[in-house]
Amino acid sequence: MTLVNETGVQVNYWITCAAGDADCGNIDVDGIANLPSYDNQQNVVVSFLPADGTANFSVNWPSTTTGEQAEMALLAE
Repeated sequence: MTLVNETGVQVNYWITCAAGDADCGNIDVDGIANLPSYDNQQNVVVSFLPADGTANFSVNWPSTTTGEQAEMALLAE
């Protein structure tokens, strides 16, 4: 299992699975966490939060123009 951070801020992560394994850590901007012990497991759950202590991910634009977007994605492949 590979966790990839493309959020633009450092993130903390927590990961668990049905086998009882549990890990946590942080991932730098554009960084990855390679967790092969979670490969071929059942009911894997991953949570992310900004590492700076904010309770959620947010974006602030002082002003906007047509066509700008905010994007957040979690993808399981």
